[in-house]
Amino acid sequence: MAKDDSGLSGRVAVVTGAGSGIGRASALAFADAGATVVCLDRDGPAAVATAEEAGEGAIAACLDVTDRTAVRRLVEAVRYEHGRLDVYANIAGAITDRGPVGSVTEEELDRGLAVNLKSLVFGCQAAAAAMTAGGAIVNVGSGTVDGAVADLAAYSIPKAGVLQLTRSLAAELGPAGIRVNAVSPGYIRTAMTEAHARDADGRLVEEKLRQVDEGQSERIPLRRPGSAAEVAAVVRFLASPAASYVTGQIIRVNGGSVMPL
Repeated sequence: MAKDDSGLSGRVAVVTGAGSGIGRASALAFADAGATVVCLDRDGPAAVATAEEAGEGAIAACLDVTDRTAVRRLVEAVRYEHGRLDVYANIAGAITDRGPVGSVTEEELDRGLAVNLKSLVFGCQAAAAAMTAGGAIVNVGSGTVDGAVADLAAYSIPKAGVLQLTRSLAAELGPAGIRVNAVSPGYIRTAMTEAHARDADGRLVEEKLRQVDEGQSERIPLRRPGSAAEVAAVVRFLASPAASYVTGQIIRVNGGSVMPL
């Protein structure tokens, strides 16, 4: 792959959720920048496929990010093997259950918290312990925190916590020279958003996908869905020396659908 001049060459980056979507695009973006990329995903073959596409030096690992001990051991192994950890991109997440706040069960809430908030806390803890000055953590939140989505309580509530996690950790790690930022994607075309256009058998219905895209695009000033690569470009920027004075920030990649002061 062609290398760029973003200042990430020779650095070591761990990317969670690297088997698909924004995680995969981010892993490839880091590899394109010359970083050594560790591709983590609970889907082992998908992680391997991303690492193979990333090219020489990329590593794949099957990992459940909700397992705090496994995350810590993985980060320690990366630090031992490479002598450093420069970037930790906390991207893994999932819509585990649907339903409004009034009907969400304890089990559904626990699943959503585990995947979409606790796993990011575990990753941040492990990364912070392994990093030195110049390190960067990038968390991925969700555009759902900027509005009210009636049937995504177990997803959007934990995602709101990701933003506060980012701000709190940025304040704590700033004196050590470690930056922490978050990316909040809007409507991005990935396998997760394509789930809205699948039939009961899991088959993607192109006409339904077109309708979903058009319906979403009507409220987006740029009038189109975003791509995983467009989010990955911001993830890479926040991890790079180009963002050396940026920390504790929430960067929205949403085509202008929300424009907070």
